[in-house]
Amino acid sequence: MNKTILLLAAGAVLLSGSVVHADSVITAEVPATVELSNRDVNRIVCPGQMNDLIFSQEKGLTGHFAGNNAFIKFKIEDAGGERIYADTPSELFVVCSDAVFTLLATPRDIPSVTLRLAAPQGETFKQNLAHYKNLPLEKQALQLIREAYTGNYPSSYRISEPATIVQLSPDLELKLLQTVDVEGVGLRLKKYQATAVVQGQVTLEEPLFLSPVVSDSILAVAVEEHNLKQGETSRIFVVEKKETAK
Repeated sequence: MNKTILLLAAGAVLLSGSVVHADSVITAEVPATVELSNRDVNRIVCPGQMNDLIFSQEKGLTGHFAGNNAFIKFKIEDAGGERIYADTPSELFVVCSDAVFTLLATPRDIPSVTLRLAAPQGETFKQNLAHYKNLPLEKQALQLIREAYTGNYPSSYRISEPATIVQLSPDLELKLLQTVDVEGVGLRLKKYQATAVVQGQVTLEEPLFLSPVVSDSILAVAVEEHNLKQGETSRIFVVEKKETAK
């Protein structure tokens, strides 16, 4: 299915892409509460060298690290032929690229989880600048939108999930799901979810989202699904150009 991207830089340009979901990246600034599988091996990915992995074996954890990966598993006990799975939260301290990440891990009955750690602040700008090196502004916006479609963000991006409602049209419920800051480059992506709330077909076109309530510095807009029936949803990707990165 073709998707349209509206670029607002040197005129309007139409391009195409594909869409799937995105994952978040964990930063070193504050402890992060995470859920891990209590039956499968979980993976932690460092953007550089994994230096150390500290945890409490008394709480039923095992793990090791190599290269830029660490692997964590909760022990499964055998009580008279019955398997007992861990349910007690535990702290993990991961030393990645000489930065310490604190993970408050809760074991859950879920499949294996992969956690991705962000690069230390001092390296973030360098990685982002290298990632966008020699790309003109229009292609920078397209690259960021395509990464949002695939959900494959570099670990140097800063991701948050505000989940706030934006009043744009009486035909839609528009929710801001995620913001992605590319520090050092001055780009920010906002991912919205639009839900049709009226009977009949609602048509979504990129110019509809060129509004100050969506963003006051829009560079590009991409709409996932252009035609919605009541209750159906579409994701909207908006790229901003900032004077200075936040």
